[in-house]
Amino acid sequence: MTHQQLTPKEQKVVDEFESARPGLGAIAEKNIRNNDKTGWADIIADTPEEELVAREGSSSNSFIYPRIGG
Repeated sequence: MTHQQLTPKEQKVVDEFESARPGLGAIAEKNIRNNDKTGWADIIADTPEEELVAREGSSSNSFIYPRIGG
C-alpha cells in the first residue's frame, strides 16, 4: 500500500463516500491505495470527474445504498 498523496479525483471519491456515510471515506482511501489488488485508482482515473458523486440507488435485494458514479 502506498502513502503518496491522492490525486484530486481520488480525494473527491474519498470525500463523496465520507459524506454519504461517515467512515466509508477511510475504506475508499484504503481501496484506492491498494490499487494493485482493487483497481480503484485506475477506475477513478478513467471516470469523468462529473460522474464522481454520491447517489442513492437500489440493488436487486431492494436495499438502498450510496454509490459513486452514474
